[in-house]
This record gives sequence, structure tokens and C-alpha cells, in this order.
Amino acid sequence: MSNSDLLRMTIAELAPKIQNKEVSPVELTEAALAEADRLQPTLNSFITILHEQAMGQARESEAAISRGEYRGPLHGIPIGLKDNLATAGITTTVGSKVLADHVPEEDAEVVVRCRDAGAIFIGKENLEEFAAGATSNNPHYGAVHNPWGLAHIPGGSSGGGGANVAASVTFASLGTDLGGSVRLPGTFCGVVGLKQSYGRVSQRGLMVTSFNGDHIGPMTRSVADSALVLQVLAGNDPLDPSTVPVPVPDYTAYLGKNLKGLKMGIPSNHYFDMLDSEVESAVRGSIAALAELGVVLREVSLPMMEYIGAMRISAMADGVVTHEPFLKSHREDYGPDVFYRTIPGQFVLGKDYSKSLRVQRLIQEEYAQVMQQVDFLVTPTAPVPAPRIDAQYIKINGEDHRVRGPGSGLVSRNTSPFNAVGLPAITVPCGVTHAGLPIGVQFITGPFEEGLLFQVADGYEKVSPSQGLRPAVGVGA
Repeated sequence: MSNSDLLRMTIAELAPKIQNKEVSPVELTEAALAEADRLQPTLNSFITILHEQAMGQARESEAAISRGEYRGPLHGIPIGLKDNLATAGITTTVGSKVLADHVPEEDAEVVVRCRDAGAIFIGKENLEEFAAGATSNNPHYGAVHNPWGLAHIPGGSSGGGGANVAASVTFASLGTDLGGSVRLPGTFCGVVGLKQSYGRVSQRGLMVTSFNGDHIGPMTRSVADSALVLQVLAGNDPLDPSTVPVPVPDYTAYLGKNLKGLKMGIPSNHYFDMLDSEVESAVRGSIAALAELGVVLREVSLPMMEYIGAMRISAMADGVVTHEPFLKSHREDYGPDVFYRTIPGQFVLGKDYSKSLRVQRLIQEEYAQVMQQVDFLVTPTAPVPAPRIDAQYIKINGEDHRVRGPGSGLVSRNTSPFNAVGLPAITVPCGVTHAGLPIGVQFITGPFEEGLLFQVADGYEKVSPSQGLRPAVGVGA
């Protein structure tokens, strides 16, 4: 089997071959690093490629497996880490000049769990500066390019990870999602992006983040792979009070289950109000495909979504607090978009912050009521396909909307609400535009129902028109 064939496989396909010693972690890691080096000038998807560290891990993995010490499906698998996840002894920049020389002393909890599972880290991946945006047009480290169309964004803020998974450089990449920053690279790069329930995965070691709603989640090539990665990440962390001590089920047990009789909710407002026509057509096609699988369609109403914009008030205040020490010491090192997005937070009044949290609670209560009526929700992941890197505005319904910087809420319009309510959400590829850019459909379940989420996503994935489609840039392209 050629290196190209190996790199195009999923974790679920590859893991048994590694366990049975048919595939060498050393040779696999060498191939992944070679591909990372080859595509870096094209995709600009890494900030740091970890050649020596990755090969050291690969040799350790191979020796352990030879001794019969196989640790599970991630053992010997090359993955990527977004460069806002702390890695001990390895520069972690958060995509900013402000932290260009920052070397953490401890690993993030998710990094520890992946290393303990035998995963091999081949690099720290490029992102939007301070993970604050949806494009991954980084002013300090350069823009990340979408392997489906190099002139287009990969989504953000975890753009490097989305590009690497799509281009078959990494088998999975860990990103972070505060408003859609895993799911947007998922939809724009044609991969699976997961934001699990708030409290399911430890945030400890996630740098310069919000106090409310941030998540660490995987981008993978299949729903089955997403389940395998979450199995490793999930679980209570006694040192992170945001995690919840609830049991973690065997997620793979939900794969392949029948969907007949499940009830899907289609929101009658907000999520389908502002859409590119090709996106709407693809997602409506996904809904029809689910109906053919025996899923029952129900329209649901979410009137409180009219006030979702109030969430920006608390987000602005959180942002200025988390950035405060860096604004004092490295103000001149900030890129303009993050700087002008952050500074207004200092003018948020206490009563306005409290009102924002009150609206959040009302929206959470509304979703709790809706989820009593249906098993899962279906929405477009993003209102539009991936914009061009040089685009300043997107036109929808005859109006121009900013792509990045202050006031650029259109791209994350359908993803950010689920950070506010904490419900798990996953994006699965559901087709491509006439220009060949991927489109994603988003599924949402009740809190801590990731098993059901994987059941639905896996069932749909098997009938998706995106099956077998590959980007223009990548292994074997």
C-alpha cells in the first residue's frame, strides 16, 4: 500500500492495521510529515511542524505496539493541534505576535489525554489571531488556504486544522469552538467538525479564552473518527470546574443504528432566514434524505432567537478581560481586527452584561423546551460557502455583510447560538457548490446526547452526496 493510500484512510480504517502491525507508526508519521512539508507553502496550515518530537513519539509507539501494549484507536495516528492549546516545552503562539515566544510549562488536558492514547502530534496549526474570527486570515503568520479552492478561506478560527484534515495531512485535528470555530472549518473544508456539550471536555490549557462557551473539539474525515476522538477527550477533569462528572458512553456503539422513527426539528426562524441558494438547496436535500431513512419531520419555532445578538454584549466584556494583561504590555503587537474587536468591551456596563446573561438564560430555556418535542435539530452549518480570502463583504438578501472584523457575524450566525446554549452540534458534509466548494449540514441534540448525535450524523453520512469527494489540493490530488 502506497503512502498516498495510507494518508487518505480514516482512523477507523487505519487503527486495526496499526494494531495488527500491518502499518508502521514510524513510516506513517514520516509520510504525514513529508506531506505537511510539501503542502505548507500552499496551505500555510501550520505555525510549527514538530519533526523531531513527532518521530520520537512514533518510535515510542512502534516499540510499545511491538511489545503488545496497544492503547487504542489513536495509537500511532498523526494528528494536529491548534496553536492555542498549551504544549509543554513547545511554543504556543495563539496565532499572535503578542505570544510569539511563549512556551508553556504544562500540556493542556486534551493534549495529555491524546498523548496517553498514543496519538502523535505532527504540528501546531495556524489559526485566526487569538482565535477571534471566522476566516483564519492571520496578520502575523499569513492566511490559511482552503484545499478545495486556494483563493478561499478554510473557515476559522481553527482553519489550519480543517485544511490539514481535508488535505489528508493529519487524520484528525483538535480545534476550539467559541462561536463555530471547529464547525466552520468543518463545513468550509468538507470535513466533520464536532462541538460537544459544554462540560463534556476539559478546557484546562486552552489559552486566552472566554469564560463562557468555549469548547475543544475534533475535526475528522468521518463521523466514526469523530466518535473515536471524543472517546479519548471526554470525561470529568477534577481540576477544571467547567467539566461535568457524567458517565461517558461507548460512542462507537451508536454508529450504524437505524434512524427510523426519530424526530427531527426544522427551525422555522433564524437558521434558514439568510442563506445562499446553493446552501439552502443542499441542506433541504439532506432533510429529504433523512426523511427517506424514516426520520419524522417537525417544524419548530424559536422566537427568542430574535434577541441572540445580545450575546455579543457579554462576549465583548469577556474579551476585554481576557486580553487585559496583553493589551497593557503588548498593545502595539495586536493585529487590527482583534484590537478593534476587543477594545469596545471596556465600555460594557454591568447592567448590560447582566441583561445579556438574562437573555442567554431565556434562550437556553427555549431550546430546552424545543428539545422535549424532537430528538434533534437540523440547520445549515454556515449561511454561505467559503468566501474568498480577499473578500471584504458577502451579499445575502441584497445586503452586504462583513466577512471579518467588527460586525462580521453572518458567517457564524448558525453556529454561535449553540455555544450560548451549550448543546452538542456536529457538521457533516452534504454536497458542493457549482464552484466545487463544500457545504455542511448541522445536527444538534440535547445536552450530553453525543451518542445520539453520532447516530444521526453517521446515518446521514452514509447517504450524503459528499461521499468520495476530495479537494483539489491534497494527497493524490
